Amino acid sequence: MTILTGLLIACNSGNQHTELTESNKSSGSAATTSSDVKQKPGDAMDGCYMKITGRDTAIIILEQNGKDLFGKMLYDNFEKDGSSGTIKGKEDGDILKLYYDFNSEGTRSVTEVYFKKANGGLLRGIGDMDMKGDTAYFTSGINYSDKEAFSKVDCDLVKGKFQK
Repeated sequence: MTILTGLLIACNSGNQHTELTESNKSSGSAATTSSDVKQKPGDAMDGCYMKITGRDTAIIILEQNGKDLFGKMLYDNFEKDGSSGTIKGKEDGDILKLYYDFNSEGTRSVTEVYFKKANGGLLRGIGDMDMKGDTAYFTSGINYSDKEAFSKVDCDLVKGKFQK
């Protein structure tokens, strides 16, 4: 009976794992459970997204830390130059406001890219753009269309594309 009680206590205490966040450590406040600190899995945009049009493929590997977003993006086009680079930006409601810093045809460029969360994937925003230096940015209304839909995919399917 004593061994069984000890096992039950050990198992239950494992479910009550706590951790301190940096702000809790500095403020001296009580520890919070790890489920209180982490985002709900359904809210995070972490993952890989892909869009295939004919023989062209676009891929996004996205990570989220709070409202901050970062990752990689690749356009692998058939019979024309593609691009590859990094993305970073912020989540603003259901819109991801990112900057794509990439190389294409030996030239480094930056372009503003917006995505709208929809049906577990992303819709790329399209709109009028202008240039300032090496950066393209939106100047007017942004439209989101199913024609620009990126579907969430298993990251094992796409990570090899970035090692070219």
